[in-house]
Amino acid sequence: MTAETLSEDVLNTVAKSLVVRQKCATRDDALRQLAVAAVRDKMAHYRKRLRKLERKHAIDFAGFTSRLQGRATPAEEDDWLSWKAAERLLADWQQAYRELLDAGKR
Repeated sequence: MTAETLSEDVLNTVAKSLVVRQKCATRDDALRQLAVAAVRDKMAHYRKRLRKLERKHAIDFAGFTSRLQGRATPAEEDDWLSWKAAERLLADWQQAYRELLDAGKR
């Protein structure tokens, strides 16, 4: 059994349980709700990382980028890279969220 098959089995088991307990109307509805919840959790995680960096440096990412131009310390460069990654990953998860919501409307 591959990891992919195992993951599908787990998701299907949870989805069937939600349908049996009448928490969701269909297996597909349950899977969609599980996916939406997972994506929301990821977005919350990256928002939290961004807020932490904004509080640490008392500035937003654009301002931090401008402030570091040509004079960043190694620690500031590390924060900048983490910040940039969190910005990009949040945007990616937000796009996935929009696509999930759009797919649910069809």
